[in-house]
Amino acid sequence: MSLSARRVTLPAITPIVLQKRVIKVYSEDETSRALEVPSDITARDVCQLLILKNHYIDDHSWTLFEHLPHIGLERTIEDHELVIEVLSNWGMEEENKLYFRKNYAKYEFFKNPMYFFPEHMVSFATETNGEISPTQILQMFLSSSTYPEIHGFLHAKEQGKKSWKKIYFLLRRSGLYFSTKGTSKEPRHLQFFSEFGNSDIYMSLAGKKKHGAPTNYGFCFKVQA
Repeated sequence: MSLSARRVTLPAITPIVLQKRVIKVYSEDETSRALEVPSDITARDVCQLLILKNHYIDDHSWTLFEHLPHIGLERTIEDHELVIEVLSNWGMEEENKLYFRKNYAKYEFFKNPMYFFPEHMVSFATETNGEISPTQILQMFLSSSTYPEIHGFLHAKEQGKKSWKKIYFLLRRSGLYFSTKGTSKEPRHLQFFSEFGNSDIYMSLAGKKKHGAPTNYGFCFKVQA
């Protein structure tokens, strides 16, 4: 028996070359530093790079912020986010900035979730007959696919209107809802407000000045471009 030789041709392997970009990152004193980074760099990678370059102590509080001065908003860029993708959503004429500074509460929610919500604001969407405490509910929120319901009053303003209303809101796994009748949680009284799969949450830096908000502390949802 004879075996005929066969020639096997392997497909050509095209090397993947990551393009590099130059980004500018500001400190609290408004000094800036230019960094040449690959297109897949994450916010955590940028923080680690700046910690090394500046010889800072890594106490896990250094954070990268997205600052949008033209609309008075700012948010923490999460560790896993790609920085170049964040920059790609900026308009050409917008004077947005990346800030590198400490945020001592960066991971505090994961360490002490019970500090962030009073017990009267936390419950399951379905009744639990008091068998699980609110603290345990929050721990479950962090460790499994079972999410608690966070509820309470917020001031909200409809688009195109000037007045703010105090409304009862409910935060569930499926999104943020508000009640059209007091504190009722009945499905017929709940109206969908926003989901989070395609939105980023920003803190308002000038809510009273820019939007006539009743308090200095506010947040908003901005749909990703």
